[in-house]
Amino acid sequence: MPFRILAFFLLLSSLPAAAQFASPIGWETSVEYVAGDEFNLITTATAEEGWSIYSVYTPDDGPIPTSFTWRASDSYQLIGKLVEEGHKKDDLDEMFGVRVIKFLSDEPVQFIQKVRVLDYTTPISVLVEYMCCDDEQCLPPTEEEFVFEVAPAAPTRDALAPNAEPVTTPPVAPKSTQPDTTSPDGTRPIRGTKPNERTNNGVAAAMPTSAVPSPRNPAFPIASGTAQEEKPDFTPVTYRAAGPTATKTDPIGWTFEAENVAPDVYLVRMTGRLLAGWTTYGKDVDPDVGPNPTEFFVATDAGVKTLGPITETSATRKKAFDKAWDAEVIKINGGQVVYEQRVNAADATDITGYVYYQTCDDEVCFPPKEVPFSLALGATLIASIDGIAGGTEDPDLVGAGVGDNGKAITAGLGIGVAFNPEPIGACSVGEAATENKSLLNVFGLGFLGGLFALLMPCIFPMIPLTVSFFTKSGGTKAQGIQKAALYGFFIFLIYVLLSAPFHLVQGLDPSLLNDIASSVSLNIVFFVVFLFFAGSFFGFYELTLPESWSNRASRAEGSGGVAGIFFMALTLALVSFSCTGPILGSLLVQSVSGGAWPLTAGMAGFGVALGLPFALFAAFPGFLNNLPKSGGWLNSVKVVLGFVEVALAFKFLSNADLVGEWNLLKIEPFLIVWILCALGIAAYLFKLISFPLDGKQRKIGVIGAIVGASMLAFGAYLVVGLTTADDTGTYKTRNLLSGIAPPVCYNFFADCDAGRNLLPFKSLAEGLAYAQEVDKPVMLDFTGYTCVNCRKMEENVWTDDRINRYLTDEYVIVSLYTDDRSDLPAAEHVEVDRLDGTGRTKLIDQVGEKWHYFQQTVFARSSQPYYVLVSPDGKTLNAPVAYTPDVDDYENFLKCGLSTYRGLSK
Repeated sequence: MPFRILAFFLLLSSLPAAAQFASPIGWETSVEYVAGDEFNLITTATAEEGWSIYSVYTPDDGPIPTSFTWRASDSYQLIGKLVEEGHKKDDLDEMFGVRVIKFLSDEPVQFIQKVRVLDYTTPISVLVEYMCCDDEQCLPPTEEEFVFEVAPAAPTRDALAPNAEPVTTPPVAPKSTQPDTTSPDGTRPIRGTKPNERTNNGVAAAMPTSAVPSPRNPAFPIASGTAQEEKPDFTPVTYRAAGPTATKTDPIGWTFEAENVAPDVYLVRMTGRLLAGWTTYGKDVDPDVGPNPTEFFVATDAGVKTLGPITETSATRKKAFDKAWDAEVIKINGGQVVYEQRVNAADATDITGYVYYQTCDDEVCFPPKEVPFSLALGATLIASIDGIAGGTEDPDLVGAGVGDNGKAITAGLGIGVAFNPEPIGACSVGEAATENKSLLNVFGLGFLGGLFALLMPCIFPMIPLTVSFFTKSGGTKAQGIQKAALYGFFIFLIYVLLSAPFHLVQGLDPSLLNDIASSVSLNIVFFVVFLFFAGSFFGFYELTLPESWSNRASRAEGSGGVAGIFFMALTLALVSFSCTGPILGSLLVQSVSGGAWPLTAGMAGFGVALGLPFALFAAFPGFLNNLPKSGGWLNSVKVVLGFVEVALAFKFLSNADLVGEWNLLKIEPFLIVWILCALGIAAYLFKLISFPLDGKQRKIGVIGAIVGASMLAFGAYLVVGLTTADDTGTYKTRNLLSGIAPPVCYNFFADCDAGRNLLPFKSLAEGLAYAQEVDKPVMLDFTGYTCVNCRKMEENVWTDDRINRYLTDEYVIVSLYTDDRSDLPAAEHVEVDRLDGTGRTKLIDQVGEKWHYFQQTVFARSSQPYYVLVSPDGKTLNAPVAYTPDVDDYENFLKCGLSTYRGLSK
């Protein structure tokens, strides 16, 4: 009753909206002949995006269920219960707080009622009452009345009039002259042949469409004197089977149908429905230049003959250039795709075949997958697809088998539990609320780096000189401003173009960038490079590009016009490399592990900060008078940045130490190095130390004094990080260094206590076994030693009292390090698909590679951190999340998973 009252108030609050908008549910009706006087009356509901309609079998203590009230009549009888077909979701509903059964809007819902018609002259009417909701509101219950006018089935041969006009049957097609493309066992085409060679295209005359009856209108006269005359009475029927619904790990769901459209003739149809954001490829794609084409194949053995070509139909089908394959390909971007093949099965007992396809999104391409189907003609259980029975009235069969992909993947990796990535609960928003927020942060870091670059001695003096050149180079003032603005834009463009190659790499392995960020050898290289940059900033030597590059760009400046302005910008970029190179290198190293787009965002921010002043000072030249003059203060900026480069260099050495498990650069020596760098900046700004390029008259300016004092305070802040905390027993966390410094538990003198600190399992098998023993859900923590955001979550979010309580008392944490370079036992080495769409394979022989591939294939994600709440037997409890610094959002995520697990246990 309380939930009914809640539903009433929800409906009451939505009445104004209901008064202004039409119902978001559209309805259609159809009749399907079954046998004798039995028919299926089909009522189809199509919901607008985001709206849901509720099942007839929704529990009474939730929302108002859909109901069908059939008008009493002696003209028909109901047979069995109403069957529902659609994308059904049966779980806890956050709006009502109880379990509900609803159908989502990504595919229509069919309500099917079988009836026996006793009087064809009387229509059958039904009153449908339904309620629909989206994430914010529910509309009041609505009633719709539908009328079914059922026509009798086709007359039998004996009932035909003696003088009926004969219908000429299509000529029998000669045997195909195409080469045999079946495999030795006769059941599969040979891989590598072209798609149009896999069907019987040698048919001389396929059955014309006009001669084919529709199951909705089964009147198909059988002419006397034809070959069909000796056949049993023809009764049109449609066989249907639904496979598993689309998931993140198999983002296309298939439905199999076979329509008996004429005696012995069937229209075999496979309908695929793609999740939004995913792509599959057309049947005519050339596999030599692009992705794997979709193959729809009907076996032509055992009395089955194909009639005509295979058709491919989709509203989202288009031919376009695909940069991932560097070629024009035919692809289906989301939505629905239908493959049809007409066959003659006069001498067959069954129809078999398969669909073979590949799916990709912006991050990964899954390995090609084959989904077989089988139609047993005349059997009680008439159809199956990928092991899923069909053709029955039991709606629970539809959607069974979800998780088969996860089962195969985990078995191949030696994982004993088959993980199902489809969330059971929907009480938290998941990753959608947190993804793609980092690009703005990376842009901001790039912008900050560009501002620092402006203060370099080789750039800062050029601002007034360059702007003055444009404003005095002839033409009006407005033309000078336009040229300066174009100059600034070209500076921005040049830096953005530096990231272009990362977008154009064909067949890029999704794990490549992760490997770069966690490579021991590359982190050592970065350590050496940053120290080398620091030496340049200190004035011990100068970094320059080859002089010939600068000379060529300078000569091109004289070409004039837009081209000349572009080459002026290029000259600036080349000449200023000695100052911008170290800053730009730092930006590249920090953002490359996130992929091509974060790299572009960082370069764009750098280019904007570097190019914007030239346009602004040209537009407002009076501001130039307020700029400080060039002098020794610019060299002071370089020296300060040199100390920063030294500190960052030890960040990369720390990465190598963690991944390589050297146990050398733990948190104590790391903090000491950073403390010395902070004190070094303060000592330099207070003139206690000097460097080669410093002038003899260097002064302590106001800004220098402020920065020096700040560095002293920062050094004291770091010193506190070497003291222990009473509540944890280890060093105090320094939040400003979260993700930069090693974890506080990675130390020499203050070991973490298992009773006072979170010490996750690193073995998945041990963690799941322990969770099973204590009856707790599991948090899979996909993390990395070099993952900055992982450390931020652990040190800023996990330590919050509300979060710590859940992680300590309610969950078993299993941390899977995707950059763990430990070798796997030889027995666990496995050859897997690279997931780059090229069909190439790679050997998984390291622990981190195993967990990263597990994350990519089962949960379709490649970045860290990534948190998945699962039951000990592998069921995903709710939508996973990535980096979630908001404590309230993360608490809601943990609370939702726990409540779902408890409901599952009950």
